[in-house]
Amino acid sequence: MIITQLQIDHFHRNGFFFIPNPLGGEQMRLVDRLQRECEEEWENTDWPEEFNVMACHFLKLGEPVLQMVEQPVLIEAAKRILDCDEVHIGACGAGDASKRPSATHGHMHQVHWHADGSPDVKQVSFRIALDRHDSANAPLRVLPGTHLVPKEMVNEDLMQLELATGRHNVSPDQMYARHPHEVEVILDPRWALVWTPSCWHATGIKTAAGPRRTMAWNYFPKGGRKRDTEAVKYIYAGQWPDWPIERQRLWGIA
Repeated sequence: MIITQLQIDHFHRNGFFFIPNPLGGEQMRLVDRLQRECEEEWENTDWPEEFNVMACHFLKLGEPVLQMVEQPVLIEAAKRILDCDEVHIGACGAGDASKRPSATHGHMHQVHWHADGSPDVKQVSFRIALDRHDSANAPLRVLPGTHLVPKEMVNEDLMQLELATGRHNVSPDQMYARHPHEVEVILDPRWALVWTPSCWHATGIKTAAGPRRTMAWNYFPKGGRKRDTEAVKYIYAGQWPDWPIERQRLWGIA
């Protein structure tokens, strides 16, 4: 996997770029099988309230997937993009985010505009679709460059576009309206989106039948976010104390 300086520059300007799926066909088939095998157990587990359940789904995929995202080539790529000497995986997730209902269309499924970070949050996420996310399958919508803009300014822009739809009597809590500068990401399993979730993003409406599964993991520089560290320790309670110190650092434990 070769990441060019031009791609890195595009990341810093716009918040994203694409690379061929670094996991490859054999590993993707393994992830698909593991996800299907653990889904029922994950759905029926009463996870601690403070945990992100999508992270729990990712972590339940087990040791093979941990090793996939620990590949030195991915870690070195993250260090180059973030311009730092040390990174850790502070957030991850797997599953079908389209199961969240839209605030405005209860019979449809859509994720509203939001940003998982602000201009001062350095992070890079690798996002891979297990199923093709085309226009009918709730594709990710990204607003390029908004990782550089104060959140209140982007929020106001999106609020005015939402109010312009004429659907609301009062200012809504969640916004879905299209932005003239948004990019609809048609993500095929052959490709990976390398991006910063500090960019504002939403999804389209899911109208297609079938699943819309994703896996993603986020690298942060030293001192960065460790949202899912406690979930790692919980799911691997009998194992992580024996992990090498390098692995504990990579998962934000040490």
